[in-house]
Formats: sequence, structure tokens, C-alpha cells
Amino acid sequence: MEQRIQQFHDDTKSIPKPPTSKTLKQMNTLKKFIFKNQDYRFSDKEKNKLFACIEAYFTVFDRSGLTLTVSAFPLIEDALKVPCFTTKQKSQLLKWYEEILAKQEDSQDNKKIQESKNDEEEEEEENYDDFDWDAFEKS
Repeated sequence: MEQRIQQFHDDTKSIPKPPTSKTLKQMNTLKKFIFKNQDYRFSDKEKNKLFACIEAYFTVFDRSGLTLTVSAFPLIEDALKVPCFTTKQKSQLLKWYEEILAKQEDSQDNKKIQESKNDEEEEEEENYDDFDWDAFEKS
């Protein structure tokens, strides 16, 4: 078990920027590993390494701005559900969880604002009158 955790930890040390599909696959493998072994009693060292892996994926996918389509949200959400992390680690995970949620809500609000602007522009284009009213008034 310790070797596998060390492998996850080593994988997160060499995450390319921008992240690749291999990075996403590694993150999903870590998510499955944590879920399958949630009842295992990890040592403090192992817990810290797993937490460091989650932090690395969060930093790469959600804080770096290198990718807008992929998020570490599912990994963090599952990590919050399992009992193997300490209270301090869970509180940090919860902060990250809330940060991602806030970012997602902002992007949805921005999309709605952009859509309403596009609708207004389309209405203006539809109501555009190309008749030269100044010339008409002068006559």
C-alpha cells in the first residue's frame, strides 16, 4: 500500500504544464484508489502524501488557469466523503470545494450576462432602421 501511495506522490511531482490526458487519468485513478481503500487505516505519512497529491491536482486544474474544462472537483468531493483524512485536512478540502463552487457559479453568472448581452445586441440589430431620417426631416 505504501508503495502505491509513493507512486501517486511521485506522479504528482512531475505533472506537466499544461496538464495532459495522462494527468487526468492519474487523478481519476487516485480518486478510485481513495474510494476503494476508504476503510483502510493509513499511517499519518500516507495520509499526508495522499493529501499532497490532491493538493497538487487542485493547484494544476483549478488554480493555475491552464485548463478551464477540467476540475479536481470530483476528487475533492470524494476525498471529503471518506473517513481517512484528519480534521485539519478535511477543513482544507472543504475550503477548496467551496472555492471551486464559487468559481463555477461565477462562470455561470458570466455566461448568463453574456447571453443577455447577445440577446440585446440581436434585438438592436433587428430594430435597426437604415432609412436616413436626417435627410427626410430636411426635406
